[in-house]
Amino acid sequence: MGKALMLCFVLFIYSRQLFYVSAENSWLVPALYIFGDSTVDPGNNNNLPTRAKANFLPYGIDFNNTPTGRFTNGMTIADCIAMFLGLPFPPAYMNLSETKRSKITTGLNYGSSSCGILPETGSSEGSCLTLDKQIDLFKSTANNDMLRENLEMHLAKSIFFISIGPNDYTLNYFKNSSDISKLFLPDEFAKFLINELAKRLQKLYELGARKFLLNGIGPLGCTPGMTNSIQHKGECVEFINKVVNLYNVELSTKLLELQSHLPGSLFIHSDNFKHFQELKENPETYGNNLPWITNMNSTCWIPNQSLCLARDKYLFFDAFHTSQGANMIYARRCFNETSICNPLNIMQLVSA
Repeated sequence: MGKALMLCFVLFIYSRQLFYVSAENSWLVPALYIFGDSTVDPGNNNNLPTRAKANFLPYGIDFNNTPTGRFTNGMTIADCIAMFLGLPFPPAYMNLSETKRSKITTGLNYGSSSCGILPETGSSEGSCLTLDKQIDLFKSTANNDMLRENLEMHLAKSIFFISIGPNDYTLNYFKNSSDISKLFLPDEFAKFLINELAKRLQKLYELGARKFLLNGIGPLGCTPGMTNSIQHKGECVEFINKVVNLYNVELSTKLLELQSHLPGSLFIHSDNFKHFQELKENPETYGNNLPWITNMNSTCWIPNQSLCLARDKYLFFDAFHTSQGANMIYARRCFNETSICNPLNIMQLVSA
């Protein structure tokens, strides 16, 4: 058994000890539907004309030594959440034939690396599945591949995980060739971006989604990709962190607004900016049967250089993406705590 699958098994048993699941149905929700970027892409970009691909080793080295297209050494946050919910990993939509898509009832993953909230984000890397396209593909799934019987209930009880936004900054707002930074001040851009996201969340709501988990943007200024390329003082590029955190503040406010206007909806804001800060200050607090994250600043793997050995002790696997160990800790906190996932944790969202 590969390292990733062994870790899956151990943590699945752990989750069963925390939460009783009946023998008749080991799934806590009917399905998990995933939208977003490289933080959740399980290999959709393998089938697209883009440079943003992770279909080569050492990506996937701890995923049965198989580079699936995930931008990490093992499982993504989406995989970890699916595991805690007792669900199979939602497969990449683009990797499935029409026949196979119609047979999957436990969720699909539409995430596409380099994409963002805005349609133009990521275009410099090639063609990704824009968020609009991801939602269109889900609409096709709901209309053509799902059983009509109990469809409304199936969608209302399922969880919709959206992890997107960093590329709208790294591949758009912060790019020298982008005009959008000339049109918007940082606070204006955050509001604009959140309003664009809200339009797309409403589309998912109209298609039947009711339970939403929204990932905020982490401290991009602390990623090795930023700290190694931009002159700065201290450990992180703080002006970048301040700019992206404006987005997180707007996101939290907007989700409360949406929930008040969309009957029956529930929204969780997953604050990975706060999680990063807490993890950095007290790494031993969040080990709890998992390896402590002891290296917060370096990259486990740099192209054409040796791969680190203790991969799950690194926060970052590559210049921008977190390791499987970091993903596991984050997903578990969001599943059990309301300190970073609020106003509900995932288990409370399940039961709501």
